[in-house]
This record gives sequence, C-alpha cells and structure tokens, in this order.
Amino acid sequence: MASLTHVCMWSDNGWKRITAEQAAKLHPGGTVSAHSGLFMCELCGQYVSLTDGAVQTRHFRHSAYEKSKNCPERILGAGYSISYGSQEHDLPIRITGVSAASFRFEIGLIRAPISSLTKDFCIEIKPKGVSTTPNVFTKERLNYEGITYLPIGERPFEKYTLNFKNGIDKLREFWPAEITGIDPEGTLFEKSSGKKLTYDADVEIEKEYYLLKRGYFYRRSYSSIRIQEIVQKQFGWESWTLYIVSASAFSEEAARFFLDFHCRLTEHPVSLQPVWPLFVEGNYIVKHSQDNMYMLVEGNVATVKTFPSAAVCQLNHNVSYPKLYEVHCSSRQQLISAGRTQALQYTYFWKEPLNGVGSSPAILVTDLSGSEIESGESNTLPHHKTLLFKSTFDGELIISNNRVVDKRKIVADRQLELNGLSYGVSVQLVIGLDVVWEINFKKRQVSITDNEVEILKRIRNASGIFIPAPHSLRNILAGMSRYPQICQWIRECIREGTINEQSYRRLQDAYRSISTNKQGDKL
Repeated sequence: MASLTHVCMWSDNGWKRITAEQAAKLHPGGTVSAHSGLFMCELCGQYVSLTDGAVQTRHFRHSAYEKSKNCPERILGAGYSISYGSQEHDLPIRITGVSAASFRFEIGLIRAPISSLTKDFCIEIKPKGVSTTPNVFTKERLNYEGITYLPIGERPFEKYTLNFKNGIDKLREFWPAEITGIDPEGTLFEKSSGKKLTYDADVEIEKEYYLLKRGYFYRRSYSSIRIQEIVQKQFGWESWTLYIVSASAFSEEAARFFLDFHCRLTEHPVSLQPVWPLFVEGNYIVKHSQDNMYMLVEGNVATVKTFPSAAVCQLNHNVSYPKLYEVHCSSRQQLISAGRTQALQYTYFWKEPLNGVGSSPAILVTDLSGSEIESGESNTLPHHKTLLFKSTFDGELIISNNRVVDKRKIVADRQLELNGLSYGVSVQLVIGLDVVWEINFKKRQVSITDNEVEILKRIRNASGIFIPAPHSLRNILAGMSRYPQICQWIRECIREGTINEQSYRRLQDAYRSISTNKQGDKL
C-alpha cells in the first residue's frame, strides 16, 4: 500500500517532512499509534499512525477514528498534489466588542465589481441550516473601494450562507455562497485585529490570540502557553468561553497546543508583499497600473496561485525565504494567493489608474499610563522617560541626538518599549522608506523676567519627585540677594534638606538668566 506522502515530525526547529522509511528507522519495531502524536499529516493537521509492517511494507495511514475524514490525500490517494480552487478563499470574519460581558462577529466583504448593479441589489447572510431571520444589506451599505465589514450577531455558528438578489454571477468570484464560521471545538482569532485565523494558519510566539470554544477549556499546566479567561456567554443551551492565549517559547508543547486548533507555530509566518512597480495597498486589494507585478512571499508556502490563471515565475530559486515572484496580470481583477492545503494569504490585484493614495500604517505610541503620544515636538519627557510602540507593519526605530545613536527593529503587532529618553533626543519610526511617526524632545526655552513674584510662582509651581538639597543652593542664595522672597524660600529648602527636582531646575534657569543680565549691565 502506498504511504501518505505529506507527513511531518516535530524537530527542534519545527515540523519537518519525513518519509515512512525514515520513520521506520527511528521506530524499528511495532505500530506507532496516531495517539502518540509523533507523526502529523501536513494536509489536514491530524496525527497519523505508522504501521508495523507485518502484512505490508511499513507506511503512514490515517486512523479510522479521526474527527475529520476530509483529508485530500485520504480521499484522492497517496501522491496527492497540493491544490485549491478560487472558491476556497474564505471571507474574513472578525470578533469585535470584546469585553468581560460580551463579544460579537462581523463578516468582511472584499471589494467586488458592484458599481454597475441596480439600486435594488441586496445581500442576505444567515447561519446555515438555522431557521432565523437573515441579515439583509443593501447596495448603499457596501464600500466600493475596499472591504466592508457587516455585523452578523453575537452567537457563533459553524457555517454561514451568502445570497444576493438582483446580482450577477461574477460576484461569486469574490463572495462565496458558503462561509466557514466558528468551530465549536476551538477557533483562534488574532487579538490585535480580531480577524479569525484560517484552517492551518501560522501563529507566532509572544503574539496574543483569542481562543473561542463551546463549553469550558479544561486546561492542564503549561510551561510555554499563557491562558487567560475573558468571558463566558450562554446562547440557549450552549455555553461559549473566550480566552486570550499566547506562546512564550518556540517549543513542542506550544506547537502541539496550537495544532489542536489546526494552526502551526512558526517563526516565519506566511505573508504576501507586493514590492514593484508602484501600487496602492488596502485590505485584500492592491491597485496598480502595470502588466507585471513583483511580490515577496514569506514562510512555509507550498504553492502560489492566480485566478484567472496567469503566468507566475519565481525569480530567486536558491533561497528558502522570502521568495520573489513575478506575476503577469492578465486580468483587471487578478486573485493572488499563497498557501499549503488551502489559501492562507490572498489579495486581489486591481489594474486601474493610480489616482489615489495608500492608507497609512496604524501606529500607536503611548506612555506607561496608556496615554497616546502624538507625533511632533515635545517640551516634556514621558513618565519614566519611556515610550511604548506598536505598529501593524514591521519597521525600525531610529534614535538620534544630532547623530544616529541607536536602531531598534519593531515587529508587526508586537509592543516595543523604548526607555532612557532625554531632551535633545529624536525618535523616528520608519516603515519601508517612509518616516511614519517622529518626535523631538526639546527643553522649553523659558524667558525669565526680573519680576520676583513671577519667578517665585514659577519655581514653586512644580510637581514631581524631591531630591536632597544640593550644595549649589548656597551659591544661588548668595547670587540672588536682591530677591528677598526667593532667598527666604531657598533657606527653607536648605533647612528642610530637600527640594523639588523640577523647582531646582527652574531656579537654576532663573539664576543663570539673572547672572547673564547682570554681566550685560556691567558691559
């Protein structure tokens, strides 16, 4: 009997392809059960067994007790070549409104040719096989230029159907009739965007995900998995629980945890990134005006597909990743996807004049209290001289003080802490070749008046920490003898042995200004 040909085994660096002959050398005697979790079918993500070889040559085979019997190699036979069709690109579903009491869902309709449709066109979305009122949306509700997220309620369902009235058949190339919903055994969502992960999707260490499942997750103790319960909700007789989960290390334990939810832990997730010629990028859409596009494909990808079929040529064959592809854009709307058993990442290349601008990357910069910091110039340093950065794209922080003193890589959707900030320092967040956020810390130039009341008000009106009274206070006291009220305040600080740090700095500024003015008067 022919052995399964897409079987993997965990190694220190992740899941690695293995043949039945190689596995037999590692386990020379007896059957290796699927329950051992040693061998995984790369196509369906389920564990498989290695036969004992008593009757036939040792080979991998699926178990009769598997939950899913839809593995393509199981149905079509050994040697199955990985492929998927244009209808196998799931529309994005995202979880929103997450709180300690609730959550809800939205389905994203990617851009489609709807501008020529009549006003009475409408879309109906409803749970499959459930007798309920459908969610109906008219043409006016849809975004002509990008993705449209439509609410579908708060109760999870495994499948949804999408129908339209007064539409055209071409819409089915963009919006499938059936949409994969929420797996009651456990569905993962990217926490930062709320987007549901596809079957066999890649997950990363230190990145947070929502895990939603029916019932309660009876979890054991994990050394490299963090689990936090958020909310339990009751829908009729069903109870659903939402968690936040993340892997703290790239380990076999963490890999097996995510594999139970049909996702693969990896250090190189699948991604598609167009690079040339000029383009405008949005959600699931890349606008361009050329016949050929070049793009980088990152991660463990088995195939790159185009619909309608178009010429795709890999230009750098001798590298593991990223791989550079040239795509001949034969159609005005060209679907480009990268995947393994099914599409994991996809986008539409829309050929049209570039008369718009791309959306800026989402950047969030806060201080330690969570207050957002705007780009620009600042006369005050953040609390504890620290800023927190988070970006939707990989980038780089450039820290300079008249010259570049440090550079830090920033990874998409991972928070980066930058401390030790001071006056005179500039920080730039660069994505690609663009500076998307920048701040300059400059000490405010204070004009010191000769009015004793104003000076005293300024040095007293300060907040922050207290420091031991410096010895230089006595020199300042001697130099400001013509300001009796200020001198009295300085004596009180000397007597108490402490002074507010900010008050001391302001007092120094006033003293220097007064001393400079005195020298000018003498000249």
